[in-house]
Amino acid sequence: MKITILGTSAVYPGAGEACSGFLVEEGNVKLLVDCGTGILSNLQKYSNLCDISDMVISHMHADHFFDLVPYRYALRYGLENADCKPRLYLPPGGIKILHHVVDSFAESDTFFSDVMEVSEYYPGRPLSLGNLLMEFVPVHHYIPTWAISIVTSKKLAYSADSGMCPGLLQVAKDADLFICNIGACLTNRKTDNWGHLRPSQAGKLARDAGVGRLLLSHLWPECNRTAAVADAAEIFNGSVELAKACFTYNL
Repeated sequence: MKITILGTSAVYPGAGEACSGFLVEEGNVKLLVDCGTGILSNLQKYSNLCDISDMVISHMHADHFFDLVPYRYALRYGLENADCKPRLYLPPGGIKILHHVVDSFAESDTFFSDVMEVSEYYPGRPLSLGNLLMEFVPVHHYIPTWAISIVTSKKLAYSADSGMCPGLLQVAKDADLFICNIGACLTNRKTDNWGHLRPSQAGKLARDAGVGRLLLSHLWPECNRTAAVADAAEIFNGSVELAKACFTYNL
């Protein structure tokens, strides 16, 4: 299983960066997990847009799905002789939200379904994509959100956006690689920590779940990255790194 990070910024892209998204490749499957603002540019460095077989969105916040709109235009108008229709899996209720977002400019009610096979996944019901087995666990965010585990002979875990909750530990348990989203690492800003993790909490999760490697992602552009890694590493004795756009990891 090969994982390529496409974007790591929280809420808005930092200079030259992109929001949340990563590419998972295994056999004939090319899976895009989250499609946040700006990731489409980096995605094209690693794959033809028509070669993506599947897309999964963790939750319907803009920084996790807004690049679906330019992706749609690329598939509809931008790719000559395109003969592809990637499968798009949205969280429960996501189809209605996606239609509402594009309602003011969509050419038709089939704006997305013309070029993508659109459906919703269900927590508690695993999704099989080739050799990949995906599971979705509800976590503790401002809107309904699902952490994701992706398993072959190895296990990849993705926290999505969440505060501390039992679901995160369930998803991360024994993961070889844990991509953990942060959102509250600014010591000079008063913030409600209800729906996001601090780096120290990510370290605790990694330690308690027995993960092999921890990648911190979804950081505000002005976040002190060195301090974030140090805070997590103070609790987790394993490998702690910042997820970096355009870096590839092999499991």
